[in-house]
Amino acid sequence: MSGMKSTKDEILVLLKRNGGHSVSELAGTLGLSTVTVRQHLTHLERDALVATAVSHTNGRQHYVYRLTAKAHAAAFPRRSDRLVELLMREIGLLDASQLEQLTPSERTSMIVRRLAHRLADEYASLLQGWPLRERIVFVTEVMQADGGFAEWEETGQGYEIRDFNCLFHRLFGRDGEGEVCEWHSSFLSQMLGTAVRVSPCQDSEEHCCRFVIEALSPVVAAR
Repeated sequence: MSGMKSTKDEILVLLKRNGGHSVSELAGTLGLSTVTVRQHLTHLERDALVATAVSHTNGRQHYVYRLTAKAHAAAFPRRSDRLVELLMREIGLLDASQLEQLTPSERTSMIVRRLAHRLADEYASLLQGWPLRERIVFVTEVMQADGGFAEWEETGQGYEIRDFNCLFHRLFGRDGEGEVCEWHSSFLSQMLGTAVRVSPCQDSEEHCCRFVIEALSPVVAAR
């Protein structure tokens, strides 16, 4: 390997292919020292391309590095133009017989649900085994990378995700409020593996999509 850039690229490729690695695993695969690998990971974390997560193996705790949504988006761009492209492709895949008995609103809902399923399926294998909190962080980054302005917050009952720049509100406008909520509900519930409730944002002058994810308390979960 000729330089730091190529080494960092190799690390990103390994994390993209396998979902997550420890420092020692990366060092062994790349044939480098753990010190060298940590230096590259420090730069990648600084650029928000990788993030750490705690993993437990045989009762021992260690850190695993994974790609952020920013890194996925950089390698496989899917900004607003990409989502619109996928939406138009989904419309083209529909058979006329599937639409005959549907109202215009029902047709829009069907297309939005199909697109939500298709996008969620892309991340299904990557997110297997992830705790809910890590999924929350990741899906918020995905929404951000896809052209939104999203943030998440932990609450007493679980989590909230808020999107202040929703692409689908810009596409459908106020008349498509129901379809927009259906898109988010379908996509987020599949990504997070749990029910998602749509609720108005509090005290917000700008349009805001607010999604409530209720999580079991540690005591209930242990039972």
